[in-house]
Amino acid sequence: MIAFALTSAALVTASVPPTDVDQPAPPPTETQEPAADPQQSPAPQGIALVNRSQENVITQASDAFGISVGDESIGLYDGGDVRGFSAFAAQNVRIEGLYFDAQGAFSDAARAGSSIQVGVSALGYPFPAPTGIVDFALRRVGDTPVVSVRTGFGDFFAPFATVDAALPLASNFDLNIGAGVEEFVYPDAADFWFVRYGGVARWRPADGVELTGFFSRYDYFDEEQIPVIFTAGAFLPKRIARNRFYGQDWADWAGHSQNFGGMAKVNRGPWRIGLGLFSSRFTTDIFAANFFDDTQPDGSAVRQVLLGQDQVTQSYSGELLVERDFTEGPRRHRLTASSRFRRVTNEFGGFAFLDVGPGTIGVADPAPEPGAVTFGALTRDEVRQDTGALGYRLQWQNLGEINLGVQKTRYRKDVREPGLTPAANSDSPILWNASAAITAIDGIVIYAATTRGLEESGTAPSFAANANLILPALRTRQVEAGLRWTLAKDVKLIAGLFDVRRPYFELDRDNVFRVLGDVKHQGAEISLTARPLPGLNLVAGAVLMRPRVTGEAVEQGRLGERPLGRVGTTLDLRIDYQPPAFDALSVDFGINYTGDRAARIDNTLFIPERATIDLGTRYRFKLGRTPAVLRAQIANLTNTFGWDVTGGGGFRYIASRRFNLSLSADF
Repeated sequence: MIAFALTSAALVTASVPPTDVDQPAPPPTETQEPAADPQQSPAPQGIALVNRSQENVITQASDAFGISVGDESIGLYDGGDVRGFSAFAAQNVRIEGLYFDAQGAFSDAARAGSSIQVGVSALGYPFPAPTGIVDFALRRVGDTPVVSVRTGFGDFFAPFATVDAALPLASNFDLNIGAGVEEFVYPDAADFWFVRYGGVARWRPADGVELTGFFSRYDYFDEEQIPVIFTAGAFLPKRIARNRFYGQDWADWAGHSQNFGGMAKVNRGPWRIGLGLFSSRFTTDIFAANFFDDTQPDGSAVRQVLLGQDQVTQSYSGELLVERDFTEGPRRHRLTASSRFRRVTNEFGGFAFLDVGPGTIGVADPAPEPGAVTFGALTRDEVRQDTGALGYRLQWQNLGEINLGVQKTRYRKDVREPGLTPAANSDSPILWNASAAITAIDGIVIYAATTRGLEESGTAPSFAANANLILPALRTRQVEAGLRWTLAKDVKLIAGLFDVRRPYFELDRDNVFRVLGDVKHQGAEISLTARPLPGLNLVAGAVLMRPRVTGEAVEQGRLGERPLGRVGTTLDLRIDYQPPAFDALSVDFGINYTGDRAARIDNTLFIPERATIDLGTRYRFKLGRTPAVLRAQIANLTNTFGWDVTGGGGFRYIASRRFNLSLSADF
């Protein structure tokens, strides 16, 4: 839930929990399941839209690649890790099909959920980029008013309470509003409180026209931080007790995450028009990071704290998407034109670095809070990117489809660091994508696709010798092929091969953050969804990937073949069973396995493989006439211990066994 990334580009973290108008389409035949079309469905497939008590991420998953519903997520991928790369870093994010530059986390007061569109499910999206698509779905309203109340406690007995209302105020006007307060507890007992609030308004002034406005915000405060451990050599930190805070309680975060914007979607005859304008902001009014440096095998280390203030990342983005369909017998042609933009401003830096003396990892040893701290001037960087695109899509009933796109993008980044000459980086490539799918075989879709993209690489992290150095934009490429096989009405198999490549940035042996070669992720991904028995839902997935770094540094032995922190093998299984004879009760089970991963860039250290197990249940009942659900879950049932490696080679342990309990009621 919290993804710390100490980068001078923005110091942006998910410091708070993450993370369409119905359109006509050619009727699918018995042998054809249509590919995803973001403007044809009201939300990414499978996401609950109204009643909170009906949310169930397993039963609502259409594949195993990644989905979030409410505050639960499952799947092989998430927005920060799709085939080993970040879809967020690739700016490959949508809100109900329209381009969005995400800087701050979405509040579920406005967000119903999100899904990872990758492989065959992404074929219908215009102008994709490598590493898949994250598509957010906003909340919607049904025919009757619903007020959903949820309360309980999350990980490590952290309490929460939320209220959401779905209100059909008129036949053509709906309103969702929500608010809540929650404590969040980290695996080392660091904690913070946040409030979340927001809403979604939808107005349909005419047939085929929908106007949507939304607002989403988190305010977080007194957020203590998990220390990051850097070892003195090629060894893992010693195992330490979890659920014990050993940082500095005065080293807190405070700030907010905010998203708002509007969309207009029009469907008139063969014309389809979508317009989205969005703002996304993440601020850190007070910033602190705890480090244990030069950690020895016995756990002794040097304790350090990095302090900052007034860190801000702000983006404005949007897209105008115009589509025109032409029908010719069994063939449907679609021409698409798109204009996208993003403007991003980052204010960061000015840090104060404190050495708080020797210590031992896992041992609480409070140091005195420093007095007046002098901060330096902030660095400011600005990104401007404009993209024009044209696309063509042919759908041939009972045969297949092709999708072609070309984009011209202009990218520029300016960095103004105090005391230094302003620096700039620009690029203006022509990008393209092409895909084809064959649906002529009963129940089988065979597809192949290739995509070129441009990704921002930010600046060197603050712990690098070249801290804040502007880095060039990255040109990325992806090829893939696979199939979707509907074996039976409720059994669907998706299998694919992929090859994703991009330049590889990481710290070298001299602590300089730079391109060390090229990184390629080649592998296979498999998804199986099935309902083999009444009441039984199964979602299973696997990624078998071979991440490799190539280039001069590898050939000279200065860099290992395995990129830092990338996992080669991931297996995920989720089962939900609701006995038909007693449908008030359901039980769910999940197991996730991850293979080993490199913990040093020279591959002299690896984090071992591990598996975690989750077990949960739901009990459905009535409070008077009000439907309610009692949800209980034990995560990491076997209390597996393991380390994760952060950017730059720091370590944090995974969360221990924990119990969640919630009560949801829809009045």
